[in-house]
Amino acid sequence: MIHKNLNLKLILLYSCFLSIGCVSTHYDRSEKFSFSWKIGDLQSAVEEAEKLAETGVSRDRLLYQLEEGAIKRIQGDLKGSIFSFQKVAEEYDRWFGVHLKSEKRISEEFLSTLGSAEWKPYKSRIYERVMMRYYQALNYLQEGDKGRARAEIFKTRQSIEDSKQIWKKELVIAREQMKKKGVDLDKGLAVPNDPLRNELNRIKNFVPKNFPIFINPAALYLEALYFLRGGSQKDDFEKAAFSLKQLVSIYPDNQWILEDYKLAQSHVSDTEPTTYVFLETGRSPVRLEKRFDLPVMFFSATSRIPYLGISLPSLKFNDQYLKDLQVSSADNSTSFRTEILADFDLIVSQEFEKFYSLELSRAITGAVTKAGLQYITTNSVRGESETLRAVVGVSSGLLAQVTTRADLRSWSTLPKQIRFCKLPTPKDKKLTIQAIGTSFVEEISLKPAQTNLVILRSISSHVRPFVVGQISFDP
Repeated sequence: MIHKNLNLKLILLYSCFLSIGCVSTHYDRSEKFSFSWKIGDLQSAVEEAEKLAETGVSRDRLLYQLEEGAIKRIQGDLKGSIFSFQKVAEEYDRWFGVHLKSEKRISEEFLSTLGSAEWKPYKSRIYERVMMRYYQALNYLQEGDKGRARAEIFKTRQSIEDSKQIWKKELVIAREQMKKKGVDLDKGLAVPNDPLRNELNRIKNFVPKNFPIFINPAALYLEALYFLRGGSQKDDFEKAAFSLKQLVSIYPDNQWILEDYKLAQSHVSDTEPTTYVFLETGRSPVRLEKRFDLPVMFFSATSRIPYLGISLPSLKFNDQYLKDLQVSSADNSTSFRTEILADFDLIVSQEFEKFYSLELSRAITGAVTKAGLQYITTNSVRGESETLRAVVGVSSGLLAQVTTRADLRSWSTLPKQIRFCKLPTPKDKKLTIQAIGTSFVEEISLKPAQTNLVILRSISSHVRPFVVGQISFDP
């Protein structure tokens, strides 16, 4: 009977291992999509995203819907983009609605620790939630639906505030969980020249100390322009001034932002027709996996674990991108270069650093749990044959290794930067857009509006930029 139970355990262990071994990673599943996107084949990319969103693993469908919504927007399929982002918003509300903001719900993140981090449902990151609202607001503005655009703009701020609260609760719970396991995160990360500390400092040093937490300047500027250029009442200008004041603190030397801030403070509408050009360029950072062996300093004196191997994500920046545009009137009487508005290397790095302790605590929790199961499994066959002990030992070790993976998922179609410029609208309503360092030249006919916003998207310097569309902020 004992041998029968052991054989059953062994079969179950093998089955589990084989099923895990057959599960592909996120990068494997999205390889065709990523390739199509990188070369600028939007139709193939959106077809792959749709396929993944419909038939891919359910835990990743929110991510694929984000990709789908972004590419359909670039293609000009506004209704398709709106629908995709609506599906994302519904899933987001399911996870982060008011009724789910309890410590019990958040602590569930730490209950499922046996599998790979990528086995958990993808719930998006803070900067992604902000960009989803940003793009949806732009979609509605392009369709002329200012009411729904206004709602999305307000949801942008709310998503940041909600995320701050959830993040604080998660930090508290993570530290409590680690303390129970005899792990001191602060002590471990304070060790000089430790690889974990060096990796954290590499990311941390990239972010200016005065940069506000979880803020996306492009979303702030869109909010400001919505009220400044489309408003007519005093409280509209006050809302614009509030956002622009934050932007001035980030970019104190940007004359265009300063001009808009002074205009908002004056509570007077601009009488001169004005055009803004937004360039989304490059690709946001990707997450790569690094393996670390935790030193004994992480563990308390009563802990029986001398060290532990874990996998954590690391950031890699994409440096192949179109760096600037020159925007001119048709007669070349006015000409401007773009300036930085939102740097996603910085935005993503800041959030990565803020959540590093959480990533680390989850990785440790999973590794400790799997180490305990390895011990129980191998100890249960201690009295059996040498062959059986070897098979169980190897199988349990491979099982732990294949499930020790970092979560490398992220919204890959986001840009590296959003750059912008502001200029008086030419009398003939024509702009010439030239990509610096390339042969790309495009003449754009502007709408007969008081304020226009022209949006372009460049994937890399090797792919011709796309003219996404125009928006008018006029009441």
